Amino acid sequence: MKEGKYTDEKILLLKRSLQRAEADYDLLTDEIPVCGKMLRFRWVSLFDGRFRMLLPEHFEQMPEKIAKVKYISIHRPPILLSNPEYDENFGFHLLENMEMEVDELIGRMREAVSALAPEAVFYEKGEADPEGMEGRWFEYKNFTLDEETYNMQFVIRAGRYLLAGTFNCRMRVYDAWKPLVLKALAQIKQGEEA
Repeated sequence: MKEGKYTDEKILLLKRSLQRAEADYDLLTDEIPVCGKMLRFRWVSLFDGRFRMLLPEHFEQMPEKIAKVKYISIHRPPILLSNPEYDENFGFHLLENMEMEVDELIGRMREAVSALAPEAVFYEKGEADPEGMEGRWFEYKNFTLDEETYNMQFVIRAGRYLLAGTFNCRMRVYDAWKPLVLKALAQIKQGEEA
């Protein structure tokens, strides 16, 4: 029994070490190993240039046919950027003139997830404050027919605009993605200039 516990602790230490190493990458200039592939990130303009975010360069707009299957709600994000296999993706909504504070909005988003998916398991939450903006995020795991899915939802406020988004991937690869997603959130910019 002690051997198993010791092995689990070694695995956790290795995962934490990998996360620290991934956090040291520069998303704009480095080629980053993720799940056995080397990825590059690029600036992507969102909502007519109101925001820009560093996203994997191989992520493309998800075809409507696929989006309707993966996001069955009619309120699915209008921007869905995905890898070619459609199992790692970002989704974005743009909200304007919301009087609600960022903390209150992220709390309501978490409550909505809890109400719609009571089986969801919540993990960490935190702040993502890109220069001149205010942001919050939370993460959770939910269950699909064949696999567990990792989700991170976030909100970034810039003046009268609010960028609400989500990232999801298979739970078994979340530890490769999480530090990169957090780094991308921290580097979100306003406007078109890169």
